[in-house]
Amino acid sequence: MSWNFLLSSFKRAEAAASTNGKIDLNLEAPSSIVLCCISIEAFCNEISSLSRAFLFDHKKEMIPSWEDFAGISYENLNTLCAISEDSSGSFYDRYKRVNRLLAEKSPGFMADLVHLRDLRDSLVHFRSCDVPIKQKEDGVIRSAQESPAVLHALKNRRISGKPVISAGKGEEWTLRISTSAMAIWALDLTCQAILYLLDSLPDGCFQKFVLERYAPRDRGYRDLYSKAKYDIGAWEREILG
Repeated sequence: MSWNFLLSSFKRAEAAASTNGKIDLNLEAPSSIVLCCISIEAFCNEISSLSRAFLFDHKKEMIPSWEDFAGISYENLNTLCAISEDSSGSFYDRYKRVNRLLAEKSPGFMADLVHLRDLRDSLVHFRSCDVPIKQKEDGVIRSAQESPAVLHALKNRRISGKPVISAGKGEEWTLRISTSAMAIWALDLTCQAILYLLDSLPDGCFQKFVLERYAPRDRGYRDLYSKAKYDIGAWEREILG
């Protein structure tokens, strides 16, 4: 399902991209952000489920050293199994738990995953009715909802020279993040996050077991997410390059 969510995010954003080279408008960017978060969470749950399936397949075998055989300890596999059964925490929390079990260190994009999480939360908890109403001399006006803090953190972020957040003054913040640059940032970050976990799988039977489940039809790529990263880069060059 993680692949389906990522593919849906990509295709929706790709289809909605503005054809006007002077304006970067993509009304599917907010949906793309949410779907990217769901994709990462689903992937973490899939790794957990694959750990359970791997242990089940080999439970009757007398394996003297799981690390030599699977590339990962029996204890860590069991800990991975439990992640999909625990519904607490955000996709970011789940990702950190999987990363601690597979990787020796945290990747450099963790701060961006926090920004992605905060964007998702701001969108999902957006309340269009909770807009301040102020009285001025000429009558009652409806003022814009205050922008979430994450927009300030990303205000200088650019993709191929294009800002992920438009500078439109007076626009609702949900419209300001509706850019193809924002969608590409979220999509590429999602691919980075998932590929980092796949790359962190230790050599062994478990690595082979997992990678076989994400093998693409195009055998020129190791896995579906490597192909997606390439396709997203090609789309970026096409519309923003």
